[in-house]
Amino acid sequence: MKNVLIPTDFSIRSLGYVHSVVSQYPEEMINIIFMHALRMPDSIFDLVTFTRNSRHIDLITADFKDGCEIIRNKYASSVRQLKVEFFHGDTGVAFKNFCIANNIDVILQPADLEYNAPGKRSYNPAKLIAKSKFPKLNAVLPGSRKIVVKATISSLLLASE
Repeated sequence: MKNVLIPTDFSIRSLGYVHSVVSQYPEEMINIIFMHALRMPDSIFDLVTFTRNSRHIDLITADFKDGCEIIRNKYASSVRQLKVEFFHGDTGVAFKNFCIANNIDVILQPADLEYNAPGKRSYNPAKLIAKSKFPKLNAVLPGSRKIVVKATISSLLLASE
């Protein structure tokens, strides 16, 4: 069983990478961890009152939740678990520890993700992923660029397996 990390900005586009992962490991069950990167708080008050997931759950959109449900149903025979984890930090060591704690086997490195930060502490983890020594899976969104531009929930169903 593979544990695959996929960076996400909670857009429908980022869910489209699941198609590439499933096609890469056709005979194996997969656990998918969508990781959203957040910088640590920088004020003393925010650090003292900081809790891991307290204020960040509202970054997950209803469309993203619906898309996750579609992915779970579409790939029920291939995807054992699909979950969202927040990575707090911006250093290579913190990222390595996050990957070890989540038993990550491979990190998906999107070649064409247009990252849109949904929160003020959100950031694109592409540099951390590139520097990481964990195995990487380079992927592009399946199908034509129309799917990427539309980025609707129905595009998750239309993408080829």
